[in-house]
Parts: sequence; C-alpha cells; structure tokens
Amino acid sequence: MAIALDPAIVEWLKLFNCSSCEELYSKLEKIQTEHKPVEGEHVPFSLHDIKHLSVSDSERGGIILCDIGIYWSADKAAELIKDLRQNPQKESFENPVVYQCSSKAEYFGRTTLISDVDLPGSKYNPVGHGYYSDLFFHMFFGNYSDFIEHIKKLSEQDLKKTLNTREGYPQFSPLFAPIIGRRMIHIERMSWLTEQNKRDIRMMYHGSNENKQVKILEKLLKLGADPNAHDIIGNTPLYHAAYFRYDDAEKIVSTLLRYGANPNHSIQYGSILRLFCNFIATLPEYWNIIDLLLSYNAKPRDYEEAMFIRYLMETKYPLEYAVKLREVCTKKKNECERTECEVSTMKKCGACSFVVYCTPACQKLDWKFHKPTCKKKRVEKASENSAWISYFDVRNMNSFLLSSIFGILFEIFMQEL
Repeated sequence: MAIALDPAIVEWLKLFNCSSCEELYSKLEKIQTEHKPVEGEHVPFSLHDIKHLSVSDSERGGIILCDIGIYWSADKAAELIKDLRQNPQKESFENPVVYQCSSKAEYFGRTTLISDVDLPGSKYNPVGHGYYSDLFFHMFFGNYSDFIEHIKKLSEQDLKKTLNTREGYPQFSPLFAPIIGRRMIHIERMSWLTEQNKRDIRMMYHGSNENKQVKILEKLLKLGADPNAHDIIGNTPLYHAAYFRYDDAEKIVSTLLRYGANPNHSIQYGSILRLFCNFIATLPEYWNIIDLLLSYNAKPRDYEEAMFIRYLMETKYPLEYAVKLREVCTKKKNECERTECEVSTMKKCGACSFVVYCTPACQKLDWKFHKPTCKKKRVEKASENSAWISYFDVRNMNSFLLSSIFGILFEIFMQEL
C-alpha cells in the first residue's frame, strides 16, 4: 500500500524536480557533500523520516522541512552565485517587481537564499560580490563615521536618489544594509566561515568596523528612507529584523515602527505578526517585540493564520500572551471559543455572555485561557450598568446584584471542575 506523503513533502519534490522520496534524499546527500548547508557529515534525518513526516503531528517534522528548505537554497545558490559573477546586478531606483513564489516552500527557500549569495558573511559566498557601493558597505559594516562623511557630500537631489537606490541580487534599499549587516558583529558565530574568510572580511574597508548599525538605521529613517521598501520577494526591513535576531532586535523593531514601518505589510504566505510569533517562540528575551507589534495594531493575515497563532501561544508561550493574542485572533461568530474546536453553537458563557461554547467539556478545557477575559468583560459590564444605576428601581437593582453574584459563583464553580 502506497504511503500518503505530507503535502509539504510533495511540494518539495516538485521544487527539487524529483519524482520520488528516494530521488530527493539522494539529491540532499549530494548537496550535503558538496556544500554542507547543515552541520555534520550527513543529512540529519533519514529517508524514512521524509516518507512518514507529518508537520501537524510533530515538531521534528517542522525542523526537517526547514532543513530541506536550506538544502534547496544551497543548491540554488551555487548556480546563482556563478551567474552573478558573470552578470553583476545593476542598481535601480524603485521598488522591484515582486517575484511570486509558487508555494510556501519556495518562499521559505528564497527568503533563506537572498541574504546568502552576494553579501559578506554569506553562507555560500563568504566574502560576497564587489558590486555593492561603498556607501552600502559603510552601512552594512556599521561604519557610522564613513557613512556620515559620504552623506554630507550629497546634494538634496542626490540624497533622495541615494535613499531610493536598490542594490545587489535582492535589490536591497539602504535600510536593509544595517539590519542585515548586524550579523557581522557576530562573525565568530558563523561556523561556515573559515579563519581566512574571517580575516578577509575583517580587512574590508580598513578593518576598523564601528558596528554602529542601529545608529545608521535611525539616521537613514530621519533622512527620509522608506521603512516599507521591499526586496525582490516582497519582504520589508521589518521582516529582515525578524530573520536576523540579535540582542538589539527590540530596538530595531521599535525604531522601524516609530518611523512608519507597516506591521501589516502584505508579505507572501503569512504576516509580520505570525513571523515574529513563530521565530521567537523559544526565545523569551524577545517576547516584548510581540507587545510592540500589538501596540502598533499588528494583525494576522486571515482566520487560518489567527488560529495558528492562538494555538502557538497556548502551547509555546506563557498564559498572558495566549490571552493577549486572543483579542486580535478572534473566533468566527457563534463558533466554540476553544481554539481547536470548530463546532457552531449559540450557548454563551454564563458569566460574561461574550463567547460561546458547544459543551461544558470544551468550556472546561478552555477556562484558563478565557478566565482573564471573562473577568474583564464582567467588570466592563458592571461598569456600564453602574452608569445607569440611578435609573434602576429596586427590582432591577436586585437583578443587577444577583447577576454580579452569579458571575463570582460561576468562576468558583469553574475552578472546582
């Protein structure tokens, strides 16, 4: 009996132009031997893993798919780097036409690819290509002194043109340079670089890098750089701030948002909110970024994504974040409030009447997530009622008090279940 492959594996078979899992695995082994995109001598998962992979059931499944994407990027990078040497990318002065990826898998692969083919520190081209401008490299390496000296020499018209310049294969605007260039501060962490690679990179531009990328970023924004400029696959500086996460990530995100970066910019296959929630789930030092995004009204792309974010918050984050995200990731009208339930019902929560549950069992399972909101809604309702209290007669007053008492008793009842 033939094994039903996970849809994500089927997609990767298409992208690798393979007709079977055996052919795909053989190609991965060849790429590992030639390029070593993943640490180790061999592919870190088996043919059996690919055939029986299920993203919905296994966290390891997601890791394997990420690794397959890295292999695809490594394979594409080799031919792309060779082509770029022969046909250097020219500058342009407007947002590039977005390359539309055929699937989420290709989008992930290309996102990994574009920052690793022609910039210093690239995984498959360590010293990069030399067709970027001197100014781009000043910004990339964080050399604020050289950056300012260059900017001061420009006329108003030339400055405007410079801020709109797009460079390299990814067609990066100036804002991308300091954001991605922050990786050079952590060059010792780049296990794919040889000691000679590191020496060559350090000697670029006098070998005296100031590492002031954040300061350069803010100056560019003050000068009028577009915080929503995108690269060839439609990703903005805010996206790359999520992809390149270092100690100053919150400062980078805050600065971009303050100068008008759109947290709801439409990217292929997802949203900025989902991206950050997913990328930093196991990194509590970055969780404040989620609060930042919410304060700027970040939202999920659609209902399916909203449910993904809810589930992620309930399984990977502290309770307070699961509660916060429910306010922007709401269920459909008259759909059971428990995230994993899709049953339609008209049975309202007896305490707050704000959400519905299909059964007492679902309500019990969801209580720890709904409880803070339930209490908040009861307080809001009591506050609204108190504004009109002078118009109540004694009978209505008794009814109001009974309602409040019922809410308290209901909460005690749920705790006892």
